[in-house]
Amino acid sequence: MKVLVRTREGAEEVREVDSDLVIPGDVLSDGSIVLGLWDELSDDDYLAMGLYD
Repeated sequence: MKVLVRTREGAEEVREVDSDLVIPGDVLSDGSIVLGLWDELSDDDYLAMGLYD
């Protein structure tokens, strides 16, 4: 499952996680916070992240 995370350094990135039991707000083992499930993001979210021009 792909999730959008904020790393401990403050960067946002999409990451593959092994578990299907991840929900927004979870903290991963490296300290990154899950912001959202990648498949559940809307077009507005993609615009906000700068993925669309």
